[in-house]
Amino acid sequence: MDGILTKLTPCDHRLSVHGLAVEVQCEVPALNWPIHRALGEFATPDWPDGFVPVPGQVQPYDESVVMRHLSPAAVAVASADDLMEIYEHEERFWLVDDRWGICEINLLKGNWQSWIVPQPTISPDAVVESAILWPLAQLLRPRGVTLVPAASVSREGFGALIISPFTIEPELTALAAAGWRVIGQRWTALREEDERISLLRMPGRVERVAGPRFRGTGEHAVDWVDLTEEYPEALSHHGFCDAVIVAEPGRRGSASSKAVKGAGVAALLKRAWPIFDLHVPSRQTYMPLRLAAQCAVVEAQLSRRASDFVNMLDRVRLSKPMVAPRGKVQPQIMPLRQPKQIPA
Repeated sequence: MDGILTKLTPCDHRLSVHGLAVEVQCEVPALNWPIHRALGEFATPDWPDGFVPVPGQVQPYDESVVMRHLSPAAVAVASADDLMEIYEHEERFWLVDDRWGICEINLLKGNWQSWIVPQPTISPDAVVESAILWPLAQLLRPRGVTLVPAASVSREGFGALIISPFTIEPELTALAAAGWRVIGQRWTALREEDERISLLRMPGRVERVAGPRFRGTGEHAVDWVDLTEEYPEALSHHGFCDAVIVAEPGRRGSASSKAVKGAGVAALLKRAWPIFDLHVPSRQTYMPLRLAAQCAVVEAQLSRRASDFVNMLDRVRLSKPMVAPRGKVQPQIMPLRQPKQIPA
């Protein structure tokens, strides 16, 4: 009964996302469980003194309320995603998506709020990604944690970030079965530590396409699964990023890959980066450029056989020299030298 009541009532989710305080006040009861699946591992009863959370609200769509939050001076911003529109006015941005609703992000105040339409046309997990994780990614990045919709895996000290425009559940399942560890199935948190980029676990689920529902139709049954429940031994919380795999759109009959070198590395990562950044930071902190400088980058064509990707990633792992994390530099204390007098 308690679980049912929790699902049917508003909920205040207090979180510590890799050390950053986050508060999500949800007044759309149907999203409480999806929020818990996506962020429940970070739940905390409270934050230490001095911690100021990044606040966010999820509310039912009310046109009169939403209209008061919009600005007639807002202008459209170019976005790589054809399914959503982004508008900007000064420090405020609006993400508009007919499938689920609208989100307002205030970069200056560091808060956000989303309004959810009564009947979204996408799954609750997908609503959470767009209405909660997306604005969180914009506000946590200036605080040192970059959330990106990309998978990540590790094996024997080697870590890889996998950027793909389509679901790679078959490949992740094959990797888990082959002994690889899964850090992030759909989202990964990135943070620079010890002069290297860390891959940090983000819980959640991945889309599994089960094949056509009816013979002769192109419609496929889609289910959401947590691979770390099917392969508990494959769960991993942390790894260092040694390689970035960029999958080309679509699958082919055979797999192929090529290492990207020189100036093409940064250009490829900027073009393939799977999330639109409302505010691009300096070159020194922009994550695609940091990855280009520190990691091997491979452009991959995926096939219809998941085992091909496992073999490909094993080849990348074996060809990449391992880099040990750098320790902190210990300052050397030199003996004080007395100044010499100039001889008369």
